Amino acid sequence: MDFSLTDEQRAIVELAGQILTDRCTLTRLRAIESTDDRYDHELWAEFAKAGFLGAALPESVGGSGGSFLDICLLLEQQGRRVAPLPLLPVIVSAAMPLARFGSPEQQQRYLPDVIAGASLITAALTELDTDPIAPRTMAKRKGKQWRLSGVKVTVPLAEFATAVLVPARTARGDIGIFLVDPHAPGVTLARQETMNWEAQYRMELADVAVGPDAVLGSIAGGAAVLQWIVDRTTVGLCAIASGACQEAVRITAEYASNRKQFDKPIAMFQAVGQRMGDSYIDSEAVNLAMLQAASRLADEMPSPKEIATAKYWAAEGGHRIGHAALHVHGGISIDTDYPIHRYFLWVKQCEFTLGSATPHLAHLGAILAAEPA
Repeated sequence: MDFSLTDEQRAIVELAGQILTDRCTLTRLRAIESTDDRYDHELWAEFAKAGFLGAALPESVGGSGGSFLDICLLLEQQGRRVAPLPLLPVIVSAAMPLARFGSPEQQQRYLPDVIAGASLITAALTELDTDPIAPRTMAKRKGKQWRLSGVKVTVPLAEFATAVLVPARTARGDIGIFLVDPHAPGVTLARQETMNWEAQYRMELADVAVGPDAVLGSIAGGAAVLQWIVDRTTVGLCAIASGACQEAVRITAEYASNRKQFDKPIAMFQAVGQRMGDSYIDSEAVNLAMLQAASRLADEMPSPKEIATAKYWAAEGGHRIGHAALHVHGGISIDTDYPIHRYFLWVKQCEFTLGSATPHLAHLGAILAAEPA
């Protein structure tokens, strides 16, 4: 595939990189990590002003009508600067599904404010010990309403969102995606701590009532909607991991070139050089696998192999890069204020979110085994 960027995409990457570089100083990152919601409101407003929040959303709601690849390029730049922004949960996991499957009323209710940076929406995709596409949260029909009961975990920014997309299973075994007010009666939120300090929550639903207008798409087509969301959220994670891996390799290579032992840069030692070479190869694999999956999804092409491959490389390659970066830096890497430590934590967060390397490799193997010889 040709992964050359268009002029518009190159402009997006250049502008986003400049904004993020200017604002994501070490001092600023420390300040944001001490807040309750742990994302940069001023930077979020800058992204809204630049049109980035609507980059992959339709013009009918104020977006620019771009593609999924456009938002992945932004996520890659976010990863390079470990920028505390909720691009993935707000835009990819929630706003894009609303734009693709939501009713005109749902779209107009939520998306213009999201694009303007005035409100947040998010998605509750994860439960304990279950596949994201097979939720155990239950949705029971009661008259015209639906009643939701279950527990979701690691829900990004749930306390600060105006709505959460909640997948739930019906008594007939269908899957519905419901728009839930996180402060509605029956919803209990509890803060959870994460590797990269993102504000995430345990979300318990106890007979939470939602109306028929809260269903995203249809109940009959809900399984396909959920797969669509999980696929793009997974590749969005790979985009963040790709950016973080590239920058971790760059920072470590610079350190190895300047750090001296026995009057020689440690980069000249064979073991360090080989470790950095392996890290570079891993970083390129993470990036190329992500671009392939993102490009296919942008064209709405079936991509189960490409998605599993991208997540495997983001998890396995990212794991090796993260540990190599710490090892080459030596003792200074354990200082949580030193930049490389943030990249390690972000790469590990991407590694384990929505499945680590092993289940994705097993899924890829099952796909390949099922294909005709």
